[in-house]
Amino acid sequence: MTTLPPVFTLRNVSVFMDGRHILRDVTTEILPGATFVLGRSGAGKTTLLRVLNRLNECFPGCRTHGDIRLHLDGQSINPYADEISLPELRRLVGMVFQHPNVLPMSIEQNLILPLVTVHGLNRDKARDAACHALQETQLWGEVHDRLAADARTLSGGQQQRLCLARTLAMRPRILLLDEPTSSLDTHSAAAIEELLASLKKRYTLVIVSHAVEFAARLADTVLTLKDGCVLDKAEEKA
Repeated sequence: MTTLPPVFTLRNVSVFMDGRHILRDVTTEILPGATFVLGRSGAGKTTLLRVLNRLNECFPGCRTHGDIRLHLDGQSINPYADEISLPELRRLVGMVFQHPNVLPMSIEQNLILPLVTVHGLNRDKARDAACHALQETQLWGEVHDRLAADARTLSGGQQQRLCLARTLAMRPRILLLDEPTSSLDTHSAAAIEELLASLKKRYTLVIVSHAVEFAARLADTVLTLKDGCVLDKAEEKA
């Protein structure tokens, strides 16, 4: 069986926040497909996710140490050494948060505004990209006739898919998803899981979750964190 090269490699990565040691000498690889990061609350799962696109830097007093490499198109990039701009890094490594963070504007504007202001597309191209992203997240059929409606009128599951569509419209290569089903009802969670199963064929997914059953159905790789450390297989079974 051929193993694809990693998308990220982390060597001895530690993260400190306000003097607290959150991640401790993490050494691991993120492979193509769907990687699940499991562990109890406080284990450092979301912090590990945010290492990959430098979102931890949004928090005052955060320090990140170690070697982090992003491997794309035959290049090995150190995102912490200014070898890639921060906006480009966060475009390529997009993140969808645990709770849907729709903007207080129309469904269409939720997608178009970032494309125009961040990506520099004209409005026609932005609309095309938005339409494609809505189709990719299987939301187009549900909202195509009410794109002018306030995005906050959508259901929780629809809002989560809209946030995912907004990220996909930016043409990322890697998707970071923090507990993407935890705030949803059973039906909406099942729809998101089905969607992610299709997306992992085209994107590298890194998914934080508490749900072992969810990971068992979807994961190609599982990382388990405990007290900021990645457990090996023997430790997981202990």
